Amino acid sequence: MSILDIAESFGTLIFRRKYGRGFRPHFSIRVNGVDFHIDSSPGKGYNIITHAHSDHFGQRNMKNHKAIASTETAKILEAVSGERFRGSVHEVGERLKLGGVSVATYPTHHMHGSTAYHFRDNGILITGDVKDFSDLPECEFLIAEATYGHPNYVFDDEIDRVIEVAENGYELGVYPIGKAQRIATLLTQHGIGFRTVDKIERICRALGIDYQDGDAMLLPPKSVTNGYVLSAQNFYRNRITVSDHVDYRGIIGLVEHCNPDYVLFYHGNPTKRLVSEIERSGRKVLTLSDIDVWL
Repeated sequence: MSILDIAESFGTLIFRRKYGRGFRPHFSIRVNGVDFHIDSSPGKGYNIITHAHSDHFGQRNMKNHKAIASTETAKILEAVSGERFRGSVHEVGERLKLGGVSVATYPTHHMHGSTAYHFRDNGILITGDVKDFSDLPECEFLIAEATYGHPNYVFDDEIDRVIEVAENGYELGVYPIGKAQRIATLLTQHGIGFRTVDKIERICRALGIDYQDGDAMLLPPKSVTNGYVLSAQNFYRNRITVSDHVDYRGIIGLVEHCNPDYVLFYHGNPTKRLVSEIERSGRKVLTLSDIDVWL
């Protein structure tokens, strides 16, 4: 059964958009004649921005009046770009009506403002990136990430160690968008002050994270000289494991929690082992390469 047949059974069309000799990022879905472009460059219809990381193309949609993002996602995009977000914003958890299509929103806890979009009448849930799936609903067709889709990536966050090294004034290497704000919130909750660079400070202030000055330092990973990079990526030498994604076990847990009949991994690196492990539960698994409709 092809992805075209599967999508049609849900009353939708899933497709990719051509661009010169290449293609637009990620994918699009047509629901009741309305096009929704997911984490992609602007197009005719609505552009859904699941969160503010650059590889989900929110900054390309700053002037797009039909871009859709959470309030926090828009604030981050504005702080990073210096532009005003001209699309529509919503609170995470709000139910939307877009072109007559009902869409419910849920938090994914990947970063401030990260949102899953549930086309409830069609049974389709699009998650974006996920850290904690406990708030997500069940669905029939799950469209999700697989950033850590290799079985080598099994880990637990070392939060106690982060607090310890911060209390001792070390540098902490964090991605400026997302992880920096998560760690800033964590340190503030534990009464630990820190200093940081302008970009991280702008985003923190935009989100209302009112931190105090201290000995610890939040820096982009490449700037760390006396401290640790907070990441699950194993190519960093001085590393403390902190990820904003579910690990390999978590991807499987996400699927089991949402209990779909079909899974499409649209972002990340699903391995053959991950696909086979999920398919052993009787589910059909697809990836972007299976989308063979180009418009």
